[in-house]
Amino acid sequence: MRVIKLDTLLRAVYTLGLPLILAQATSAQSVLNFARATVNDRLNGGFAVTNPTSNYADVQFTVFGLDGNPVSSGLVNPVRYRVAPKGQISMLASDLFASSKIDGWVQVTSPTSNLSGSYFSGDFATMLGVAESSPPLVTQVIPVIRDDQTTKTEIAIVNPAATNGTVTLSLFNSGGEQSGTTLSQTISGHAALRLSTSAFTASPTSETLSARISANVPVAATAILNRSGSLMFVPGQRVDQSASMRIAAHFTSGNGFDPVLVLTNPTASPTTVTVTAFGETGAAVSAGRSFTVPGNGSISADTSTITRQPFVPTVNGWLRIESQNVPLNGVLILDGNRALTSIPLQATAVDRMLYSQIFQTSDIATGLFVVNTWAIAATLDISLVRGDGTTSAQKSIDLPSNSKMSTVMRDVFPSAADQTSGYVVIRSSLPVYSVGILAANSGAFASSIAPSRPPDTFAPNPTVAPPKITIIDPPAYVQTGTTLRLLIENLAGDGTFLLGDQVLPSRQSPFGIFLIDIPAIEPGLVNLRVRGGGMESDPVTLRVAPSDNLFVQNISGQAFYQKIDVTDAGLDLNHPVMVPIRNARIEVLSRSSQSIVSVSQTDQAGHFEVPVSFDANLTVRVVSRLRTAGLRVADNTNLNAIYPISIDIDGRQPNLGVVLADTSRVSGAFNILEIVQRANETIRGADPSIDPPPLAIFWSTKNTRRTGNIAQGFVGTSFFNVANNTAYILGDRNDDSDEFDDSVIAHEYGHMIAARFSRDDSPGGETHLGDVLDPRVAWSEGWANFFSAVVRNDSIWRDDSGPSGVNVYRFDLRDRIPAGDRPGYWSETSVGTLLWELYEGSDSTGNVRYPFSEIWTAFSDLRNDRFVYLPYFLEHFAARYPAAIDALQPVAQLRSIDFRANVRPSVTMPFPRPMAGNTVTGYVDSVTPHRTNLMQSSHYWSFTTTGGAASIRMDITGLGPAGNPNANDLDIFLMDMNGRLLDRSDRGLNGQSELISIRLPAGTYVVEVRGFYIKAETGNVVFNSGDYRLTVAVQ
Repeated sequence: MRVIKLDTLLRAVYTLGLPLILAQATSAQSVLNFARATVNDRLNGGFAVTNPTSNYADVQFTVFGLDGNPVSSGLVNPVRYRVAPKGQISMLASDLFASSKIDGWVQVTSPTSNLSGSYFSGDFATMLGVAESSPPLVTQVIPVIRDDQTTKTEIAIVNPAATNGTVTLSLFNSGGEQSGTTLSQTISGHAALRLSTSAFTASPTSETLSARISANVPVAATAILNRSGSLMFVPGQRVDQSASMRIAAHFTSGNGFDPVLVLTNPTASPTTVTVTAFGETGAAVSAGRSFTVPGNGSISADTSTITRQPFVPTVNGWLRIESQNVPLNGVLILDGNRALTSIPLQATAVDRMLYSQIFQTSDIATGLFVVNTWAIAATLDISLVRGDGTTSAQKSIDLPSNSKMSTVMRDVFPSAADQTSGYVVIRSSLPVYSVGILAANSGAFASSIAPSRPPDTFAPNPTVAPPKITIIDPPAYVQTGTTLRLLIENLAGDGTFLLGDQVLPSRQSPFGIFLIDIPAIEPGLVNLRVRGGGMESDPVTLRVAPSDNLFVQNISGQAFYQKIDVTDAGLDLNHPVMVPIRNARIEVLSRSSQSIVSVSQTDQAGHFEVPVSFDANLTVRVVSRLRTAGLRVADNTNLNAIYPISIDIDGRQPNLGVVLADTSRVSGAFNILEIVQRANETIRGADPSIDPPPLAIFWSTKNTRRTGNIAQGFVGTSFFNVANNTAYILGDRNDDSDEFDDSVIAHEYGHMIAARFSRDDSPGGETHLGDVLDPRVAWSEGWANFFSAVVRNDSIWRDDSGPSGVNVYRFDLRDRIPAGDRPGYWSETSVGTLLWELYEGSDSTGNVRYPFSEIWTAFSDLRNDRFVYLPYFLEHFAARYPAAIDALQPVAQLRSIDFRANVRPSVTMPFPRPMAGNTVTGYVDSVTPHRTNLMQSSHYWSFTTTGGAASIRMDITGLGPAGNPNANDLDIFLMDMNGRLLDRSDRGLNGQSELISIRLPAGTYVVEVRGFYIKAETGNVVFNSGDYRLTVAVQ
């Protein structure tokens, strides 16, 4: 824990926003490499990562030093953030890593595929450069290297992998001759090289050089050109991509601009190219000009050279470069005297583009340039998406044939003015070429941005306008009894006002004005929100004044805990990662008065701000609960105290960089808090009207699998108790600790959610692969496994145990019928994998993915059922979504479940099983497995009657599979279809019959033949086995 002092002015400037994003993603996961990241007194940097998927994404940022080791001094590293579905994270590097000094390179990793990202560096006034994620390549060319009186170049090379490699670099002049010596250097895993042109001992030259880089492992290379403070990043380019035409989508000359086209030939043979400049309406500025690019050489052509004109013409258009179908590298350097940037050459037009963040302020603008080379008009559907994944605006623009659109974001979306977050998605009716430009209105800098291509399945959410709160005549402070007058925009239906998480009553006056009264609340900062129509407003922060004196200043900071991942090898104690503590309570304590003087909370990124008094003896702490007491994690072995992470400060001094960071086992409490919040976000995403239950979770490092005194840690297992909204989590790392077993925490919470918002009839008990379970148990456990996977966005379950978590229990919901399973609705595995297959999609579903919201709706419908099992869910899902029937039946039948959506009962052997006639026979056996939750432990039979005097008799006809005459005591229980017990007969002994005589009204009833009982004197289970004959007679 430490305090970092950050420059107030720089923070105010830098938090204006981040640039557009360039993209690179992998298919199985996302790995983004940024060759240089520098934060110092003069420069700051930033990162933006966009998640185009429909699930939350965990994104990890790691700063590596030049030696390949993660930088550990002075910053929080590595650090992991959570990005909303179809959302985005955009943060300054100084905030991301909670540090004012950073130098190295950054790798961004995520198990989620198709993420895109970029990095920028500058001072936001005179300098700003944007670096795209550099692709790792074995052989690559950097087409622009300059070293003269005004421009210097640094070549940055990083090794993204953990294995060592050797890199060879050579410079070539325009004629294809080598300039200087060849460098060969070893580069360690995750290490980086930074080379100036002087390292090649090349002779000084004013011409543009190119660099060829080869390695025995894929490396990512970027040239960083600095011309009098103007930065330009040029990443390495592939040498094996052939094309016959390339487009530079933004070519502008005149009015201070004189672009230069640089083309580099990566092959040994010369090639001829024809370059044509086009105006905005598609007319050629002049006839195309041919150039010969020598083998391994390059050309540089300015506007006059390309157009054969003695002066620089005024052009706003694009360039077309034609050649044989050969590899060719290059960029168009857009030179605006002060500003310098490179426009990429695009070989392929695309019909969908994603610009991953807009930046539109009074000082900086984002330009968008789109070229339609077709003979017919194209329609551009443009969407503006917020960082939380919701869509704020959409617009369609017609782009005429053979023309270029040049615009700025504020003209497309006037609401985007002063907006520094969110991203833009373009869907075109025809493939087009496009590029973005981030530029200072003063002309001090410009940086180009190439679009990423989102997944084919990506589509922006429909446009929504969330509620917006405006406080009329806002007071500087509020106190208990203060009445606020609120103007609420975009409110659909009745609004619910929340102060923190406390629901406030409201009064509505004419003209749509709402009145709320501030209740008794602790001094500090608190968020006011309003919900309506399934949407929630952005919070409005209120300052709650103390009763004695006003606060004198605000302090700010960030809070983190240390996450320990569970891998296939167990608890990974060697690779911890820091995670922001979200939405947690911040307290400021006066050590002089031993009292809390101010309260606030962290935001989604772990940032906080809290007002303090002029007191030299203050303690700031984040605690393991929300601001209000709705959700908390406490220590059951320490008088139920909540867990703190704290630091002492002097309230008389500016404190704008307080960092609360824990690396002890206290972090376990905050991980539990995080996972439950993620589960709540999951269900709120499915149904925004849901308010998750208040919950007190008790965890301690002393909590063990022994049973006994809970205050001593003898909790037995990790479990949630829906009856009193409590939970207990194991923490004894010598035996079994669950505080970082996210699978277990989310699974157990899934049981509580089922009991709260659906129906859970499970009698519980242990389960194992291959069990033929009581169908209620199979549904309950399979649902909880599925819910856990959705919350974690991971189909794989991992639960560590043993000393230091060295053992792992693992299964994958993608494994539809694992070895040893006995598929059917009695299989926990069949239930969980079927739900996951619907959620993720497969060949059986026609590759249709059913969102969790639809699964949740059918799940919620179960609240009116009893004896809940899988076929009931399938019936509700089919009723809600008839189009899904063709998917439901094959995924069920694959698991030996003969589900028929339009037939009742929907399976041939339903649960409970209807009696065929008045008499049925069978056997139950809990002795052999010593289990009470298997299908063979009890049998459930249903019968329907028109009413009358009923006689229900069970005769024992044999010893059953156990063959033990001393364990042959079976009992019967009569229930209605709501599961309510009507009568029982359990007086008979071994081998004796049981009889229930009762008068029944018309209806359907259930008889349980039970093969076990609880011994009243000891509370122990007595297991029994037997053959039986059950007879029901109603007169």
